[in-house]
Amino acid sequence: MNRTLLFPLVLLCLPFFSEAQICDGNVGENIFTDGDFGSGPENFLPFNPFIAPGYIYTQNPPNDGFYTISNNVALWPFDYDWLNIQDNSSDPNGYMMIVNVSFELGLFYEQEVDGLCDNTLYQFTADIFNMVPPGSNIIRPNVSFLLDGVEVYNTGEIPESGEWNTYGFTFSTDPGQTSVTLSLANNAPGGFGNDLALDNIQFRACGPEALILPEEVANICEEGDPITIDATINGNQFPTPVVQWQESFDEGQTWQDIPGATGLSYTHTNLAGGFY
Repeated sequence: MNRTLLFPLVLLCLPFFSEAQICDGNVGENIFTDGDFGSGPENFLPFNPFIAPGYIYTQNPPNDGFYTISNNVALWPFDYDWLNIQDNSSDPNGYMMIVNVSFELGLFYEQEVDGLCDNTLYQFTADIFNMVPPGSNIIRPNVSFLLDGVEVYNTGEIPESGEWNTYGFTFSTDPGQTSVTLSLANNAPGGFGNDLALDNIQFRACGPEALILPEEVANICEEGDPITIDATINGNQFPTPVVQWQESFDEGQTWQDIPGATGLSYTHTNLAGGFY
């Protein structure tokens, strides 16, 4: 029996812009692997990661103006009147960043993200947790996201919902730009409340949704008739997408361009037995 694996690779070019919205097409792999803060058996990360300008790192529950990297609040040495949460993943030892926000407004996280493609649309997301119990009705976190020092998105007040909330936006890199400095700033006063956890900072390339379908259900037989497969691209992120069909001979581990196959339809003619 002949199995065929085919998909169109959509090549994208677009001008620079940024806007506060989530990608409405397909997203690629996360390129910012440091954004989940790692994992470890110690309750507190045993060294200073130097990611919070103006804040002091502690291997204890943080006071105002301090932050820590921890995997489980329930294991802290004393009750901090915060919810006993773990990081937002299935890893029992996964770390999250916990910030007791300073009385002064300003940055509490900053990192350079490299490995970006230039002239490309990206989706940025981050998970934030308001640490105080629901119904507390005290100061709520309010966070601005800055790229290269320019504010591009604001969360507004983050509710004390007892749940992780995902915030994000799309932005595009300039021609020739392969890195960006991400900063997070506090917009609410410190004191009673305004305590948060941060996890799963992700950068993913954003493109339109690409579907591959024959016009109707078809049976493919060895040495049978050629079959035409059509690509449908949903999404208006890019005015002139370019399609390149590819095929795989190792069950999708690697892919090779099919020469000349750049239209929205491709007629597959190699129907010899094997895995494709």
